[in-house]
Amino acid sequence: MSSHAEECWAHQKLEEARAEAARQNLVASLRDERPLRVVVGEALIRTGRWLAGTPSAQPKRLAA
Repeated sequence: MSSHAEECWAHQKLEEARAEAARQNLVASLRDERPLRVVVGEALIRTGRWLAGTPSAQPKRLAA
């Protein structure tokens, strides 16, 4: 294999790796860090407050 062919092959593989890394970073950025049960629980709490007519406040988190 000539050095030019090797360089082209390496360049192609590097582009593929960069594209895959960019795709994985995009998917990771779209994920919500909180578990689904927490998201659903908070939505139920907000819905209950809305139905009860109380002002919707952000959920208060306790310090660990």
